[in-house]
Amino acid sequence: MPQEIAKLKEHVLDQEDHARGVFTFTTGTLAGRAVVFAAANVGLVFASSCCTTMINDFKVSAIVFTGVAGGLKDDQKVGDLIVGSDVVNYEMDARKFTAPWEPDYKYQLGEIPIIKWRFYEADADMIEAAMATKLADGVVLRKGRIASGSIFVDTAAKKAMTETVWAELGHPDACEMENAAVAQICKAYAVPYLSLRALSDVTTGDANADFGEFCQQAADNVFPIVLHLAEVLPQVE
Repeated sequence: MPQEIAKLKEHVLDQEDHARGVFTFTTGTLAGRAVVFAAANVGLVFASSCCTTMINDFKVSAIVFTGVAGGLKDDQKVGDLIVGSDVVNYEMDARKFTAPWEPDYKYQLGEIPIIKWRFYEADADMIEAAMATKLADGVVLRKGRIASGSIFVDTAAKKAMTETVWAELGHPDACEMENAAVAQICKAYAVPYLSLRALSDVTTGDANADFGEFCQQAADNVFPIVLHLAEVLPQVE
């Protein structure tokens, strides 16, 4: 979100912009560490392209993907933070496909045919560091599964998808529109990855009301985790 980019611009030193197509990548230092950040834009395709460029052009050693998501559990509230323990693409549906060389194998929702990737686990050290971050009073941080797809899922859709989608995926904690693409690319290139999402809406309300105000709150709440990761994760030369 623009508010997240603005927050990084307030704290990253020695900034230099690099244009790559629709994307602008900004390099600099944060907590003494060389970093690069960019807005991924909306959707799986943009996010995967942004991630691939970061890996290939800027030689990143790890990726942290921040943003917003919709909550899927009844005990959540707007503003809660989710550290993605793993991510799945809920629109990847090959359950009706049977490979002729493997006629007895049944694909599950979210599983990519042939390569058989389904759940993309976050880096364990990055999860541990994120969960150890000292946050402002009242900010709730929890681990959970994040589901990604190309649908803006409103309250009615969340409920309608409970048995047909969410149950098939182990009842994820949140849904959004980019994470699985980035996680899949990171796995393809063996780059450690972590997702951070602030809940913009929950099961009792949609994300349309006061969204701009919420995004600023989300940026303020997520940044301390990003800073903590920059401070404590091992440097890679």
